[in-house]
Formats: sequence, C-alpha cells, structure tokens
Amino acid sequence: MLTEVAIKIVRSCMKLFCLFPIRQNRIIFNSQKGTQYACNPRYIFEYLVKKYGDKLQYIWVLQKPPQTLLNLSNVKFVSYNSLRYFYYQMTSKVIVANIPSPCYIPKRKIQFMIDTWHGGGAYKKVGISVPKQESLLSYSVGKIKTLDASDNTKWELNKAYYNALDTNVFLSSCRGFTEAMSQSQMIPIENYLEIGMPRNDIFFGDYSNIATKAKQKLGIGLDKKVILFAPTYRGSVKQQRFEMCLDIENCISAARNKWGGDWVFVFRMHIFSNSLDKEKIPDHAVNASQYDEMQELLCMADVFITDYSSSQWDFALTGKPGFLFTPDLDYYLHEDRGFYTPIDEWAFPYAKSNEELCELIRSFDDAKHKLKVQRHLDLLGSVEDGHATEKTCDLIMKQMTI
Repeated sequence: MLTEVAIKIVRSCMKLFCLFPIRQNRIIFNSQKGTQYACNPRYIFEYLVKKYGDKLQYIWVLQKPPQTLLNLSNVKFVSYNSLRYFYYQMTSKVIVANIPSPCYIPKRKIQFMIDTWHGGGAYKKVGISVPKQESLLSYSVGKIKTLDASDNTKWELNKAYYNALDTNVFLSSCRGFTEAMSQSQMIPIENYLEIGMPRNDIFFGDYSNIATKAKQKLGIGLDKKVILFAPTYRGSVKQQRFEMCLDIENCISAARNKWGGDWVFVFRMHIFSNSLDKEKIPDHAVNASQYDEMQELLCMADVFITDYSSSQWDFALTGKPGFLFTPDLDYYLHEDRGFYTPIDEWAFPYAKSNEELCELIRSFDDAKHKLKVQRHLDLLGSVEDGHATEKTCDLIMKQMTI
C-alpha cells in the first residue's frame, strides 16, 4: 500500500508521460486489472469494433488475450502495471474500466474516464462504506474525517479520493446503486449516468445461442438443465479459504423433484477468491471458475444460487429462479461488510442452511418469484432497458476524433 505522500510522488513522476500527445482515436479497456476479457468493458469494446472497425485504436489491458482478439490488427495488448500500460493509459483519449484506475496514475485534463463498475444493485458494501473495526470513519458530503484509521482504511480513502478526482462518468444500473456508490466512492451523484449496465443488455433479447455456447465450452450436454452456484468475494482473512458447504446432491435432487429433467451442478468462484476446498467437490460437478464471462454462465443457468454477490441483480433480469445460500449471514452482516439494502428486500429468498435451501427450491412459486423480483427492481429504481451499450458508446464517440 502506498502512503498519501508516495501516491503524490508517483503521480508527479507519471506526468512525464504528458510529453507524449494524446491520441484522439485511442481507447483503453481494463477489466479486473487485466485478468479478464469480460464484463462491461468487453461489451462496449465489441460494439465499437462492430460499428467503427479500424477507425479507432483499441488497447486492452490483458495478461492472456484470447485468440479471437489476437486476430484483430487494430488491437494492442499491455500487461497491468507495465511501462507500456502507463504509456497507453496516459495517451488514450478515453479510458474504460470496471474497477477504479490506479490512484497513482493521474488523468490528463482532456482525457475522459468511464468507470463501468462490475455489478449492479445495492447489496454488499464496498469502498469506504465497508466497516473497519480498527478505525472510526466519519463521512459527509465533500468531507472525510478519519480517527485512528488503520493503514488499510487510509489506503481505501486515498483510492476513493483520487478515483473521484479522475472519474468523469460512473455507469449506474439503478438509483439505489447511485446513492450507495456515491458514498462509498466519494463521487458526486451528478457524475453517475443511470442507463444500466452494458453487460446486461443481452438479457433483453434471445440469448439461447449464448447458453448453447457456454454448455459446449464446458462440455455439458445441451439437453441438461443447469444449477449455477457463484458465491461472492470474502474480504476478511478468516474467510479467505472458501469451503463448499452447499449440499450439491440434495440441491440437485430438489431441483429434479421440482422441475424434472437431468441436472448438472456448475460452480464459479470469485476471481479474487483464494483456494477452494476441492475435497468437498463431487467429481461430476463442473468447475467454471476459469470461465471469463459470467454473463454467459447466467444465460446458461436454469437456476442460480449465490450469496451476497451483485450478480443476483443481473440474473433477476432473466426472470429465472434464483436463491441465496447464506450460512455465514450473521458474520458477513456484522463482522465483514454489511449491506446497503436489507437482505429481506432483495430479489431472491435466502437460506441459512442446506435444509432451508432445498425447501425453498421445492416450494418455489414462479408467480410469487416474479412479483418479488419486480418489487425489488422498483425499490432500487432500475434503469436497465437493454440499450446501455449503445448509450455508452454514443457518449464515448462524442469524446473521440476520427
């Protein structure tokens, strides 16, 4: 972690890159620090490539570019935190990322930075809203006061401060997201663009071909039904090792009794989660943790189970059955992160035990489910309409010169 003084020194050194001119048609994309070709940046990129082709110069921060991208002549790749990354970040007209850009890289005045974030709704707390037992943090609009803050808390404050300083537009999926994130990210409400998430546009059309693609990549028969389990990130040291305490066999049995058919259990760990207790995973369960694009897995899933992940917002848009498995709810609520919105108001019902989860599956009522989902979307003020990608790209093109 860099101290505030160190951040200022590095930012000043980075200004040496200002000797290089900004390319008016250059745009750089970053998804999860270069670890994935996925999420909102991917959908924005693919739309721009399809509509504008080689009129733009595309830079992707990617450690392992997929072959489909390597075949494109107008795309360059850089590794996160490399010298080439610093150069292209400082000379691109538009910056698109689904996490805040590094606080030690300043944005030049004529650059345009879009933070797409990587989740919708308002669920688990993030940023400076996350409770810190070792610190006392007082936050009000425009002012931050820290009392006896730990180094980690100071680091979060510094990241939030510089991200707010450099971000021009922050995409939002709903009014609830805007209000929650404006506090946790220190970014004024007027900087939020409430148009939905580009990655969710696919749920407003026929995505059966995407579901087929995902099954084929994972080796799942097209006639199989899928339960997808995707737990969220555990931030505390106590929970860094994830244990599969969900009863897979009984979960599949409950789904078979409820809906019939043959079922496959697929799980996907969070990208930043540590090791998984593999001894508790049946051989026939499918590990999709290395599958980059979560949205394709959501298209494939007939039933989705998560815990506190914002992916529940995305899946709610599909109308398909969703459930929350929360055996550590009390710990997560009171000792880890806490929530913006009370869990009883979320779109899906929650279960603290395997028995409760199986009963929720067996007693699932589609009509009640749809009403609960709609109430939740209305409560948070959803703006998802299937046109977020187009609207974002129109905004981007207003900044570019081609």
